[in-house]
Amino acid sequence: MVLGTLVAYVWSAKAHFRSDRLEAGAKLIAMMVFAMAALIAWLTWTVEQRPAVQLAGLSLQVIAFAVFWLAIRATRKARLLAAFTDANPETLVTTGPYRYVRHPFYTSYIVFWFGGALATGVWWMFVLAFGMLGIYWRAAQGEEARFAATALADEYAAFKKGRARFLPGIL
Repeated sequence: MVLGTLVAYVWSAKAHFRSDRLEAGAKLIAMMVFAMAALIAWLTWTVEQRPAVQLAGLSLQVIAFAVFWLAIRATRKARLLAAFTDANPETLVTTGPYRYVRHPFYTSYIVFWFGGALATGVWWMFVLAFGMLGIYWRAAQGEEARFAATALADEYAAFKKGRARFLPGIL
């Protein structure tokens, strides 16, 4: 699962999202993605964990993977901006998982990291997962502020009203 996630991350960074250059926040995300993926893979195989808990963690990762690909499908033609890009958004996607949350890509990443932390059974992996949540929260705030500065501001304000940022009813 971790290898598939890394491949999907690299592919999406190169082929799906657009960006003139990799901003500092995006570089931090890239560095954390590779470091945490390696840790999850290593810890999953070296730390003994109850099979039911490991299966629950893997299930969260599978759900995250599905949300990611549903978001890809919904945004294929939109060519969204990469995280932390300073440019203003030009399109608003409201289909697919965007019907439920404002940032389904970040949702998929967050669920994946928490699933990985659960699968490893190592408490400090949850600390890293919360750190990633903070990074994605900051990226989402910036994107939402940039929407407010565009011709899409009113449409985005209406879109925001019926949707949580990341997890329906929670975040």
